Amino acid sequence: MELQHNFTGCHKTSERGLNGFTLIELLVVIAIIAILAALLLPALGAAKQRASTADCLNNEKQLVMAWVMYADDNADLLVNLSTYMQNKSGAAVVTTSPWGAPWRTDINHQQQSPLPNLATSDGWQAGIEKGYRQPTPTIDGPLFAYAPNPTIVHCPADKRNLLHYTPNKPASAGPYCWDSYSGAAFLNGEMKTDTRLITSRNQIKHPADRFVWIEGADMRGENVGSWEMSQYGTAALNFTDALFGDSPAAFHVTSACFNFADGHAESHRWLSAATVAFANDTDPSKESIIGGTKGNANYPGNPDLQWVGSHYPGNQNP
Repeated sequence: MELQHNFTGCHKTSERGLNGFTLIELLVVIAIIAILAALLLPALGAAKQRASTADCLNNEKQLVMAWVMYADDNADLLVNLSTYMQNKSGAAVVTTSPWGAPWRTDINHQQQSPLPNLATSDGWQAGIEKGYRQPTPTIDGPLFAYAPNPTIVHCPADKRNLLHYTPNKPASAGPYCWDSYSGAAFLNGEMKTDTRLITSRNQIKHPADRFVWIEGADMRGENVGSWEMSQYGTAALNFTDALFGDSPAAFHVTSACFNFADGHAESHRWLSAATVAFANDTDPSKESIIGGTKGNANYPGNPDLQWVGSHYPGNQNP
């Protein structure tokens, strides 16, 4: 006698499986996706930061190579690293004499002609780039011929503009922070009457160790003029007496990018949390407040002060 097998239960199980996941199974899948996302997001964020740092270094590399070529074509004269004109008579007008036109003519001093339309963030950006490309109809930006891309004045990780503007919308308050780099004051920069001023490239004795542009974080808007320190430090004290004046930036989490007089660019990580706090402080008055984050960053023994002072070019440190 043959045994009769009943497969009804098996068929029911198969039909149930075709109906999809149970609630528990679905929750397990969602949990796995959430775990994977939590693992991947930091890696994606780090990759984005590395990409913005690479772009920034490329910008600074283009700027410093233009700086080198400008000197080569002008009997070793350094390009004017201020952003507004200071001539001997004190006239506030862009000219090529006696120190050459500014590497970028800022909007703040109203020396561009015609003046840009500042009603929108696009107008501010166009004006800042115009100051690099051709500030007046008769004066070209001195570096534009060597690095003809005005967007190189902006680091993609510089988000200061978000403090003042919504892109492409009417201005709400304050200037638009599009320029990210500020030149050293003693490299034919803002400090024109200072004895530490250098105007010729052959005066720089250690070009691989002296920076030309630093990322600056002036929260009032443009990085106007040049990047200065309150005290530049002395070699006899190994520059331990250096003090911040203008704010450095930390656009790359805890790092800033520099380029150097030999033509290379590099990212430098700040070692002190106080330096990073000063860099990221959004107070427009942070550079003039007594104490505050600037005072905290100027504490004795801050290794970042010593590093900047020892790499800051000028007759005090050629």
